[in-house]
Amino acid sequence: MHHIDNYKLNALIMCNKLILLLTACLSATALSAQNTTKTDSTKTQKLEEVVVTQRRQLIKNDIDKLTYDVQHDKTAQTKTTLEILKKIPLVTVDGQENIKVQGSTSFKVYRNGHPDPSFSGQNLKEILKAIPASAIKRIEVITDPGAKYDAEGTTAILNIVMMSNTKLQGVSGNVNSNIDSHGSARLGTYLTTKVGKLTTTVNYNYANQNKKQTESYREEAYNYVKTGEHTHEYGKNSTGATIHFGNINASYEIDSLNLMTASTNFFGYKVDANTQNTNERWDKNNQLIYKFNNDMTTPGYSYVNLGGRFDYQHKTHLDGEVLTLSYMLAATRQHTTFRQAYSNMVNFPVSYTSYDRNTRERFTEHTFQIDYVRPFGKHHKIESGTKYILRYNNSTSLMDYQGTTPDMESKFKHNAQVAAAYLSYILTAGKWAARAGLRYEFTRMKASYPDGSNADFHTNLNDCVPSASLQYKIRDGQTLKLSYSTSINRPGINYLNPAVISTPTTESFGNANLGSSRNQKLQLSYMLVAPKFTLQLNPYYSFTNNGIAHIMYEQNHKNVYTYQNILKSKVFGISSYTAWTPFTGTSFTLNASMRYARITLPTPYLKNSGCGGGIYFNWDQKIPWKLTLSTSLGGEYGNRVYNPYAIEGHWFYYDFTLTRRFLKDKLTVSLSAESPFIKERSTTYRIVQGDYTGYERAVMKPRSFGIRLSWNFGKLKASVKKAERSIQNDDLVGGGKK
Repeated sequence: MHHIDNYKLNALIMCNKLILLLTACLSATALSAQNTTKTDSTKTQKLEEVVVTQRRQLIKNDIDKLTYDVQHDKTAQTKTTLEILKKIPLVTVDGQENIKVQGSTSFKVYRNGHPDPSFSGQNLKEILKAIPASAIKRIEVITDPGAKYDAEGTTAILNIVMMSNTKLQGVSGNVNSNIDSHGSARLGTYLTTKVGKLTTTVNYNYANQNKKQTESYREEAYNYVKTGEHTHEYGKNSTGATIHFGNINASYEIDSLNLMTASTNFFGYKVDANTQNTNERWDKNNQLIYKFNNDMTTPGYSYVNLGGRFDYQHKTHLDGEVLTLSYMLAATRQHTTFRQAYSNMVNFPVSYTSYDRNTRERFTEHTFQIDYVRPFGKHHKIESGTKYILRYNNSTSLMDYQGTTPDMESKFKHNAQVAAAYLSYILTAGKWAARAGLRYEFTRMKASYPDGSNADFHTNLNDCVPSASLQYKIRDGQTLKLSYSTSINRPGINYLNPAVISTPTTESFGNANLGSSRNQKLQLSYMLVAPKFTLQLNPYYSFTNNGIAHIMYEQNHKNVYTYQNILKSKVFGISSYTAWTPFTGTSFTLNASMRYARITLPTPYLKNSGCGGGIYFNWDQKIPWKLTLSTSLGGEYGNRVYNPYAIEGHWFYYDFTLTRRFLKDKLTVSLSAESPFIKERSTTYRIVQGDYTGYERAVMKPRSFGIRLSWNFGKLKASVKKAERSIQNDDLVGGGKK
């Protein structure tokens, strides 16, 4: 069955009303934006007897990225990285701390220009909550990655750039913790040391997710088109987890032209999940076909991600000329045991009473990369590079049945080699800037079956990926940019593994013949920065003709799931960002989006379309007694379509945070309340076409109160230097790096 990942309030908000609200908000704020002086915070310079005060622009829109200057945002000193994301253009964070870029979850998070394996998976929000925003220099939003970025995996990148080093010596750090009314807790520490030319940063965090935080009730009801049968599944579930993650980064500045950096990171968790369901199936005459109770537990569920990297950067005496040599190792190990036990069975449809599903997955990746940047005069720059990736995937699955059904074991190996080269040209001339690039990628994929269940096979993929951008500076603080980009996705081991996983009601398996899919996007970006006001508008159009589709159909009274390269989609959308500071101590931000999507499958022909979007509003207000009150509210509306079968439900959230700083700003105390006046929150996912139709609904208790403490110590403000070019791999979906 489809599992609902986010539990949200089902708010009765009409699509047309919210579109009108969005239009009104943008129109009203645009009227106040007549001056275009750069602004948002102040910088003071003393020239003999004259004091010059200049507004600092926190948001900058370049030809290749949009940058938010976290370092000079005074409110960032009391926030976590996750909280500061709410102020970033095109980025939204909802009440369950789910992150989207331009309304999509298809993005990657980098640290200092390269991927950190721990910045991925379901616990990204825990990692971002652990990093204080005061340790961040800037956050870059890249919505049209050029040729220098991998063509694989994503249409957007969030690059978190840590504080750059200074000439100071010593030690500084931060210790922070928080606990909420559910009993979940987190403890983290961040330490930076600088001795001579060596700078080292250590970050470690521990988090415990109490089961009470995720307790929920869920139900599913489906009607089957061919037989007239219908099913009803209902029950409760909860998930506890213990999480450890951290990293060590070091840089050594040989001289002003040569820099070596190294890092290692780890991320691991164990999960304790429990689900108790009742399953019923009836025929078209409402006669009971079967009924049973299902109790699922995870006696073994562990995941470990380890990685390391090394970069050597060489600059020449020509300003801007840089050569970078990089190596990265990434390895994941996952061991999962799901135990299903059945009881109160009536006409039970299978010949076993319980089973254990044991899965072991091993992923290892080696990456070698060379990047070279060379400016020519004041207006021209060439970026070029090559890359080689070697990947090894191994998976073993065992179904251990208690009954007369024989056990099943499946072994699968999948290796891939990727060779890539790119060339990019950037021109800046007066009010104009342009970028054009081409990337070529060759992939050799090989699959083998040590158990002899299938014949070994291999395939070669060739992808040419063009990109281009053109930007015009209308006047100071006002720019217009048109961009075209292409991205590809390669399937991971979960999508490829043909092992059949069977339960009394479902059957799932991968497709070893999957190839890469290609998505193309055309986007227009307008940005206006005025003294107390910032506005960005981004209309766009994207399409794909060979997307990897999650296929669902009915066979032998079971719901069957697999994957195929047959998805066709067209998406028209607009996203916007508005920031307004009417007076000192008060600031507002609004991230809003609207998209129309049409998604089709050719065989059997299915077409699903819908219009919807999201609105996220944040208000920071200084109040007496040196307190800061932060309010967030928002949600999503309309008929949001992301696959050929279903429509996402609409929902709403709100939360409050009260912050006070003590002891010369070294101690920060925050009290938070999430949905304090809501007892229950529900969301509905509607399947509207296919072999079966119906709904999935989840209900949880969102009300939560928490306290967060953060202590800064030491005087050093230095952080590890980073190579200006480094490795970034983003191509896998459905397995591998999670």
